[in-house]
Amino acid sequence: MLALTAVILYAVVARYFFNAAPAWSDEVPRVIFLWGTYIGIALAARRGQSLRVTFLRDRLPPLGRLWLEMFMHVSIFVMLAFLLWFNVPVIELGRQTKMLATQWSDAVRFWPLSVGCVLIGLYQVRLVLVSLREYRGSEYRGR
Repeated sequence: MLALTAVILYAVVARYFFNAAPAWSDEVPRVIFLWGTYIGIALAARRGQSLRVTFLRDRLPPLGRLWLEMFMHVSIFVMLAFLLWFNVPVIELGRQTKMLATQWSDAVRFWPLSVGCVLIGLYQVRLVLVSLREYRGSEYRGR
């Protein structure tokens, strides 16, 4: 967020105070925003802070809770696989063109989705292990 704010502030000051807006003032903030968004989503997944409604889950017995949790984890893995599968051709197409102002490859705008999906997948594996550990713990406590 700090980098995004600094780049936008620089572009605004250059445009309105010096009448010399940088040519890249549109492209660079967009790329920083995309990277920040998908890295932020991955960090939220790492912390287990994704949006969840636990009303039903909390009322299930331990085995039912485990099955529901595993269904949710598998659903996320399937979604990530689809996003990756369909993003790879977009990255390939983007590698063939360049952004006008920065001359960066257009693929730079599409890589954050794939990187974010891989990170979320890794963190999701960890959450699967946490779910299994919680089930084993509740099984030993006799609940």
